[in-house]
Amino acid sequence: MRHPVTFTFLGFHFNSLVDQGEFVDFKLMHNKISSGNLFEWLTELFGDKLDFSLFTKEEIKKIESFFLSLSEYTDENRKMGINKNGLCLLVAYCFEGAQRKPEDIR
Repeated sequence: MRHPVTFTFLGFHFNSLVDQGEFVDFKLMHNKISSGNLFEWLTELFGDKLDFSLFTKEEIKKIESFFLSLSEYTDENRKMGINKNGLCLLVAYCFEGAQRKPEDIR
């Protein structure tokens, strides 16, 4: 995983979905993050609108784990201004990931 390119790449993809008018309920997104198979679900939901082929399964699991830690311990409305669209939540998580040191992403 190349830092911060990983998170900017993902952020651009998620942001493009928002630009296309896509919407995922905020609470549903939190549930999918907690499920441990977020990227699998996103691929099923959006098909070829998303491309995660650049990432290994290990890298995907690491990103999902990072998103889960943010989901569990962050007040997104207060810190990030997000409380409606789960795709915007993922974009905000990507911003957070890009700001962190690589060793802090576990």
